[in-house]
Amino acid sequence: MKQKYFYHEHLADYSIVKAKGLMSRDELYGGLGFSEFSSKSFLTETLPRLNVNAGARVLDLGCGTGPGSCFLAELGYRVHGIDVIPDAIDKAREIAAERGLDIRYDVMDVCHLPHEGKPYELIIDGYCSQGIVTDKDRAAMFSGIKARLASHGYLLMSCSVFEQHRETPETQVVDEATGKVFTAFDGNDLWDGDTETCYNRFYVDPLRPGAGPEDFDGTILVNGVWFIHRRRYRTPENLRTELKSHGFTVLEQSGEVMENAICTHQGYGEPQSLDHEMGKIRCIQANTAGSEQSTKCSSTGVR
Repeated sequence: MKQKYFYHEHLADYSIVKAKGLMSRDELYGGLGFSEFSSKSFLTETLPRLNVNAGARVLDLGCGTGPGSCFLAELGYRVHGIDVIPDAIDKAREIAAERGLDIRYDVMDVCHLPHEGKPYELIIDGYCSQGIVTDKDRAAMFSGIKARLASHGYLLMSCSVFEQHRETPETQVVDEATGKVFTAFDGNDLWDGDTETCYNRFYVDPLRPGAGPEDFDGTILVNGVWFIHRRRYRTPENLRTELKSHGFTVLEQSGEVMENAICTHQGYGEPQSLDHEMGKIRCIQANTAGSEQSTKCSSTGVR
Protein backbone atom coordinates (compact mmCIF):
# COMPACT_ATOMS: atom_id res chain seq x y z
CA MET A 1 0.00 0.00 0.00
CA LYS A 2 1.37 3.41 -0.96
CA GLN A 3 2.22 5.83 1.82
CA LYS A 4 0.18 9.04 2.01
CA TYR A 5 2.06 12.09 0.80
CA PHE A 6 1.24 14.15 3.89
CA TYR A 7 2.22 11.37 6.28
CA HIS A 8 5.81 10.73 5.25
CA GLU A 9 6.69 14.46 5.19
CA HIS A 10 5.45 15.11 8.71
CA LEU A 11 6.74 11.80 10.06
CA ALA A 12 10.26 12.81 9.03
CA ASP A 13 9.90 16.35 10.40
CA TYR A 14 8.62 15.30 13.80
CA SER A 15 11.33 12.69 14.16
CA ILE A 16 13.81 15.59 13.82
CA VAL A 17 11.82 17.71 16.29
CA LYS A 18 12.00 14.84 18.76
CA ALA A 19 15.70 14.16 18.18
CA LYS A 20 16.67 17.83 18.61
CA GLY A 21 14.43 18.40 21.61
CA LEU A 22 12.47 21.15 19.88
CA MET A 23 8.99 22.24 20.91
CA SER A 24 7.39 22.72 17.50
CA ARG A 25 7.76 21.88 13.81
CA ASP A 26 7.87 25.60 12.96
CA GLU A 27 11.30 25.77 14.57
CA LEU A 28 12.67 23.62 11.73
CA TYR A 29 11.67 26.31 9.24
CA GLY A 30 12.71 29.50 11.00
CA GLY A 31 9.54 29.99 13.02
CA LEU A 32 9.43 32.25 16.06
CA GLY A 33 8.85 29.44 18.51
CA PHE A 34 6.06 27.54 20.22
CA SER A 35 4.14 30.54 21.52
CA GLU A 36 4.25 32.51 18.25
CA PHE A 37 2.57 30.00 15.93
CA SER A 38 1.49 31.03 12.44
CA SER A 39 -2.24 31.55 12.98
CA LYS A 40 -1.96 33.23 16.39
CA SER A 41 -2.62 36.77 15.17
CA PHE A 42 -5.71 35.68 13.23
CA LEU A 43 -7.13 33.86 16.26
CA THR A 44 -6.25 36.74 18.58
CA GLU A 45 -8.11 39.20 16.36
CA THR A 46 -11.06 36.94 15.52
CA LEU A 47 -12.03 35.07 18.68
CA PRO A 48 -13.21 38.14 20.65
CA ARG A 49 -15.57 38.98 17.77
CA LEU A 50 -17.36 35.63 17.86
CA ASN A 51 -20.32 34.98 20.12
CA VAL A 52 -18.96 31.73 21.48
CA ASN A 53 -19.41 30.89 25.14
CA ALA A 54 -16.54 30.48 27.55
CA GLY A 55 -15.70 26.81 27.83
CA ALA A 56 -16.84 26.02 24.28
CA ARG A 57 -15.64 22.80 22.70
CA VAL A 58 -12.88 23.36 20.14
CA LEU A 59 -11.29 20.96 17.65
CA ASP A 60 -7.74 21.82 16.54
CA LEU A 61 -7.01 20.11 13.21
CA GLY A 62 -3.42 19.02 12.57
CA CYS A 63 -2.46 20.34 15.99
CA GLY A 64 1.19 19.25 15.83
CA THR A 65 2.85 19.64 19.23
CA GLY A 66 -0.03 21.82 20.38
CA PRO A 67 0.93 25.51 20.18
CA GLY A 68 -2.55 26.50 19.04
CA SER A 69 -4.24 24.05 21.39
CA CYS A 70 -2.36 25.45 24.39
CA PHE A 71 -3.22 29.00 23.36
CA LEU A 72 -6.91 28.13 23.13
CA ALA A 73 -6.92 26.17 26.40
CA GLU A 74 -5.32 29.11 28.20
CA LEU A 75 -8.25 31.23 26.99
CA GLY A 76 -10.68 28.84 28.67
CA TYR A 77 -11.79 26.70 25.73
CA ARG A 78 -12.12 22.93 26.06
CA VAL A 79 -9.72 21.76 23.40
CA HIS A 80 -9.37 18.52 21.46
CA GLY A 81 -6.26 18.40 19.28
CA ILE A 82 -5.68 15.80 16.58
CA ASP A 83 -2.67 15.00 14.43
CA VAL A 84 -1.70 12.06 12.27
CA ILE A 85 1.86 11.80 13.68
CA PRO A 86 2.31 9.94 17.01
CA ASP A 87 5.54 11.80 17.88
CA ALA A 88 3.68 15.12 17.56
CA ILE A 89 0.89 13.99 19.86
CA ASP A 90 3.34 12.59 22.42
CA LYS A 91 5.12 15.94 22.57
CA ALA A 92 1.81 17.83 22.71
CA ARG A 93 0.70 15.80 25.72
CA GLU A 94 4.05 16.40 27.41
CA ILE A 95 3.86 20.18 26.89
CA ALA A 96 0.23 20.38 28.07
CA ALA A 97 1.09 18.45 31.23
CA GLU A 98 4.04 20.74 31.94
CA ARG A 99 1.73 23.76 31.63
CA GLY A 100 -1.05 22.25 33.71
CA LEU A 101 -3.50 22.34 30.81
CA ASP A 102 -6.33 19.84 30.41
CA ILE A 103 -6.25 19.17 26.66
CA ARG A 104 -7.39 16.00 24.93
CA TYR A 105 -5.01 14.83 22.21
CA ASP A 106 -5.53 11.95 19.79
CA VAL A 107 -3.60 10.47 16.87
CA MET A 108 -6.08 10.90 14.04
CA ASP A 109 -6.14 11.61 10.31
CA VAL A 110 -8.22 14.71 9.50
CA CYS A 111 -9.47 12.83 6.43
CA HIS A 112 -11.04 10.22 8.73
CA LEU A 113 -12.72 12.39 11.34
CA PRO A 114 -15.59 10.37 12.86
CA HIS A 115 -18.95 11.83 11.87
CA GLU A 116 -20.60 10.73 15.11
CA GLY A 117 -19.88 12.39 18.44
CA LYS A 118 -20.35 15.64 20.31
CA PRO A 119 -20.22 18.71 18.06
CA TYR A 120 -17.63 21.45 18.36
CA GLU A 121 -18.52 25.13 18.51
CA LEU A 122 -15.18 26.00 16.95
CA ILE A 123 -13.07 24.01 14.51
CA ILE A 124 -9.62 25.46 13.86
CA ASP A 125 -7.64 24.83 10.69
CA GLY A 126 -4.22 26.36 11.31
CA TYR A 127 -2.50 25.62 7.99
CA CYS A 128 -3.61 21.99 8.02
CA SER A 129 -5.96 21.84 5.02
CA GLN A 130 -3.34 23.21 2.62
CA GLY A 131 -1.46 19.94 3.13
CA ILE A 132 -4.50 17.90 2.05
CA VAL A 133 -4.04 17.83 -1.70
CA THR A 134 -6.35 15.47 -3.57
CA ASP A 135 -10.01 16.25 -4.21
CA LYS A 136 -10.98 12.94 -2.59
CA ASP A 137 -9.04 13.63 0.60
CA ARG A 138 -10.26 17.23 0.81
CA ALA A 139 -13.87 16.13 0.35
CA ALA A 140 -13.46 13.59 3.15
CA MET A 141 -11.91 16.23 5.41
CA PHE A 142 -14.65 18.80 4.80
CA SER A 143 -17.34 16.15 5.21
CA GLY A 144 -15.99 15.32 8.66
CA ILE A 145 -15.72 18.98 9.61
CA LYS A 146 -19.30 19.66 8.54
CA ALA A 147 -20.58 16.66 10.47
CA ARG A 148 -18.88 17.71 13.69
CA LEU A 149 -19.34 21.50 13.56
CA ALA A 150 -22.18 22.66 15.81
CA SER A 151 -25.17 24.16 14.01
CA HIS A 152 -24.16 27.67 15.10
CA GLY A 153 -20.43 26.96 15.14
CA TYR A 154 -17.52 28.46 13.26
CA LEU A 155 -14.79 27.01 11.10
CA LEU A 156 -11.72 29.28 11.31
CA MET A 157 -9.26 28.62 8.49
CA SER A 158 -5.71 29.80 7.89
CA CYS A 159 -3.89 28.62 4.77
CA SER A 160 -1.35 29.83 2.24
CA VAL A 161 -2.37 30.86 -1.26
CA PHE A 162 -0.29 30.92 -4.42
CA GLU A 163 1.09 34.31 -5.39
CA GLN A 164 -0.07 34.86 -8.95
CA HIS A 165 2.81 37.20 -9.77
CA ARG A 166 5.10 34.15 -9.73
CA GLU A 167 3.55 32.98 -13.01
CA THR A 168 5.74 34.54 -15.70
CA PRO A 169 7.26 33.23 -18.94
CA GLU A 170 10.62 33.09 -17.15
CA THR A 171 9.29 30.72 -14.49
CA GLN A 172 7.55 28.32 -16.87
CA VAL A 173 8.67 24.69 -16.97
CA VAL A 174 7.30 22.59 -19.83
CA ASP A 175 7.35 18.82 -19.51
CA GLU A 176 8.78 17.55 -22.78
CA ALA A 177 6.85 14.28 -22.67
CA THR A 178 3.37 15.72 -22.10
CA GLY A 179 3.59 19.42 -22.93
CA LYS A 180 2.21 20.19 -19.48
CA VAL A 181 3.19 23.65 -18.20
CA PHE A 182 4.26 24.20 -14.60
CA THR A 183 5.54 27.22 -12.69
CA ALA A 184 8.90 26.84 -10.95
CA PHE A 185 9.34 28.48 -7.55
CA ASP A 186 11.40 28.18 -4.37
CA GLY A 187 14.20 26.28 -6.05
CA ASN A 188 12.95 22.69 -6.25
CA ASP A 189 9.19 23.20 -6.37
CA LEU A 190 6.66 23.18 -9.21
CA TRP A 191 3.14 24.57 -9.23
CA ASP A 192 0.37 23.24 -11.44
CA GLY A 193 -1.97 26.14 -12.09
CA ASP A 194 -4.70 23.87 -13.47
CA THR A 195 -5.12 22.02 -10.18
CA GLU A 196 -3.50 24.58 -7.83
CA THR A 197 -1.17 21.86 -6.63
CA CYS A 198 2.37 22.40 -5.39
CA TYR A 199 4.92 19.66 -6.08
CA ASN A 200 8.26 19.19 -4.33
CA ARG A 201 11.22 17.45 -5.88
CA PHE A 202 11.26 13.89 -4.61
CA TYR A 203 14.08 12.84 -2.33
CA VAL A 204 14.62 9.49 -0.67
CA ASP A 205 12.74 9.40 2.60
CA PRO A 206 15.33 9.11 5.40
CA LEU A 207 12.89 6.96 7.35
CA ARG A 208 12.50 4.58 4.40
CA PRO A 209 15.86 4.65 2.61
CA GLY A 210 14.93 1.80 0.29
CA ALA A 211 11.72 3.41 -0.93
CA GLY A 212 11.38 5.01 -4.36
CA PRO A 213 8.83 7.42 -5.83
CA GLU A 214 6.58 4.55 -6.86
CA ASP A 215 6.07 3.74 -3.16
CA PHE A 216 4.40 7.07 -2.41
CA ASP A 217 1.05 8.53 -3.31
CA GLY A 218 1.00 11.55 -5.63
CA THR A 219 4.28 11.40 -7.57
CA ILE A 220 4.80 12.70 -11.12
CA LEU A 221 7.71 12.60 -13.55
CA VAL A 222 8.65 15.93 -15.16
CA ASN A 223 11.58 16.02 -17.60
CA GLY A 224 13.09 12.95 -16.02
CA VAL A 225 12.80 14.22 -12.44
CA TRP A 226 10.35 12.86 -9.88
CA PHE A 227 8.14 15.23 -7.89
CA ILE A 228 5.58 14.56 -5.16
CA HIS A 229 2.46 16.64 -4.54
CA ARG A 230 2.69 18.39 -1.21
CA ARG A 231 0.37 21.41 -0.95
CA ARG A 232 -2.89 22.72 -2.40
CA TYR A 233 -2.45 26.48 -2.75
CA ARG A 234 -5.87 27.64 -3.88
CA THR A 235 -6.78 31.12 -5.02
CA PRO A 236 -9.08 32.95 -2.57
CA GLU A 237 -11.93 32.73 -5.08
CA ASN A 238 -11.52 28.99 -5.60
CA LEU A 239 -11.18 28.36 -1.88
CA ARG A 240 -14.49 30.14 -1.34
CA THR A 241 -16.12 28.09 -4.13
CA GLU A 242 -14.77 24.87 -2.66
CA LEU A 243 -16.07 25.69 0.81
CA LYS A 244 -19.49 26.52 -0.62
CA SER A 245 -19.57 23.21 -2.49
CA HIS A 246 -19.08 21.41 0.83
CA GLY A 247 -21.89 23.26 2.58
CA PHE A 248 -20.14 26.24 4.18
CA THR A 249 -20.70 29.98 3.97
CA VAL A 250 -17.63 32.22 4.12
CA LEU A 251 -18.49 35.18 6.34
CA GLU A 252 -15.13 36.89 5.98
CA GLN A 253 -12.03 36.22 3.93
CA SER A 254 -8.78 38.18 3.98
CA GLY A 255 -5.13 38.01 3.01
CA GLU A 256 -3.11 37.73 -0.19
CA VAL A 257 -0.26 35.36 0.67
CA MET A 258 -1.73 33.90 3.85
CA GLU A 259 -5.49 33.48 3.58
CA ASN A 260 -7.79 33.59 6.62
CA ALA A 261 -11.48 32.72 6.52
CA ILE A 262 -14.38 32.67 8.97
CA CYS A 263 -17.01 30.10 7.95
CA THR A 264 -20.36 28.77 9.14
CA HIS A 265 -22.85 26.21 7.92
CA GLN A 266 -24.79 27.30 4.85
CA GLY A 267 -28.16 28.72 5.79
CA TYR A 268 -27.02 29.95 9.17
CA GLY A 269 -24.64 32.75 8.31
CA GLU A 270 -25.92 33.88 4.92
CA PRO A 271 -26.24 36.70 4.29
CA GLN A 272 -24.06 38.15 7.02
CA SER A 273 -23.57 41.52 8.59
CA LEU A 274 -21.11 43.01 11.05
CA ASP A 275 -22.32 44.41 14.34
CA HIS A 276 -20.09 47.48 14.28
CA GLU A 277 -21.20 48.71 17.69
CA MET A 278 -20.18 45.52 19.44
CA GLY A 279 -17.48 44.52 16.97
CA LYS A 280 -18.98 41.06 16.73
CA ILE A 281 -20.08 38.95 13.79
CA ARG A 282 -23.85 38.72 13.52
CA CYS A 283 -25.73 36.38 11.22
CA ILE A 284 -29.13 36.83 9.56
CA GLN A 285 -31.48 33.86 9.51
CA ALA A 286 -34.92 33.45 7.96
CA ASN A 287 -37.60 32.71 10.54
CA THR A 288 -40.47 30.34 10.02
CA ALA A 289 -42.69 33.12 8.69
CA GLY A 290 -40.25 33.86 5.92
CA SER A 291 -39.09 37.23 7.26
CA GLU A 292 -35.55 37.82 8.43
CA GLN A 293 -34.43 38.01 12.03
CA SER A 294 -31.05 38.89 13.47
CA THR A 295 -29.47 36.01 15.37
CA LYS A 296 -26.23 35.97 17.32
CA CYS A 297 -23.86 33.28 16.06
CA SER A 298 -23.49 31.30 19.26
CA SER A 299 -24.34 27.88 20.58
CA THR A 300 -25.27 27.29 24.20
CA GLY A 301 -26.37 23.69 24.05
CA VAL A 302 -23.04 21.99 23.32
CA ARG A 303 -21.20 20.70 26.36
